[in-house]
Amino acid sequence: MCDTHETVEEYREGYPRYTALLSAHKPFFVCRPFNKLRARLLLLKQDRLDVLEKQLEEIDNQEPAPLFLGKSRFDRNEARKKVLSEIEVCLEEYDRYLERTNRVLSLCPAQERDVHSLRNWVNGTGSLAREETAYLSSRELVSLAPLGDNATVKLEAWVENLFIKFYRGFRTSKSHDLSNDPNVFIDSGPLVQRTSRALLLFLITLLLLMPVVICSTTDSNWIRIVIVLTFTVCYLLIVSVLTQSRTMELILAGSTYVDSSYYSGKAIWLTLGCRYATVLTVFVSGTPQITS
Repeated sequence: MCDTHETVEEYREGYPRYTALLSAHKPFFVCRPFNKLRARLLLLKQDRLDVLEKQLEEIDNQEPAPLFLGKSRFDRNEARKKVLSEIEVCLEEYDRYLERTNRVLSLCPAQERDVHSLRNWVNGTGSLAREETAYLSSRELVSLAPLGDNATVKLEAWVENLFIKFYRGFRTSKSHDLSNDPNVFIDSGPLVQRTSRALLLFLITLLLLMPVVICSTTDSNWIRIVIVLTFTVCYLLIVSVLTQSRTMELILAGSTYVDSSYYSGKAIWLTLGCRYATVLTVFVSGTPQITS
């Protein structure tokens, strides 16, 4: 925590303590994007430009001097100049609004786990008015915090829940020194992250080596093909669920080649998927030659 305060509870009840809680955990920065209001304003700005466009076309069609339409330097039509100036102002404002709306719509949805935690804290403390925390019940909440790898986030949440439920020492560790409330768990230590990464590496290793071990116990090519297909499908299902991959990314994950531009975020999963299919295919096709 910043300032002279070390825990959330050292701040006064109300907004001081609530904002201290939000600042202690970045994913707690959730808010409403007000998509309906943005759509309303967008339609109004769009319609205003549409009206101006029709006015300009009408002025051009009624222009008595063709020279003014062919050479703007000689244009003396004040009505056209006025409409063009208004169009420029409205277009500039319209473009800025489009850019702002695009940035807001690009924000990631808030994680239900974080929203649920904030609701529990607000309901448990009762230090804020219900009307001013009603936004937590909205269905259109977005997160201002950068979203990490989806697989890692889900796995860390699962590991943290297990620690809270079964590991008593986890509640009293130094990584939970941001709050004195026994019902509040704001982890700031590396234990959860390291455990999650270890489990993830174990899962990847298991998916990579298990089919190789199973295939080495049989001489039937058909059984090996079935094993390869089964584990490849399982791998792609895990990638699609945990990483929310797009169709093309899943195709790349099951192929033997991946472009260097994909080495971000899902790079580990995609690269291993490529190596996965390659290793299994080479193993199945090469084993009969080795045994012979």
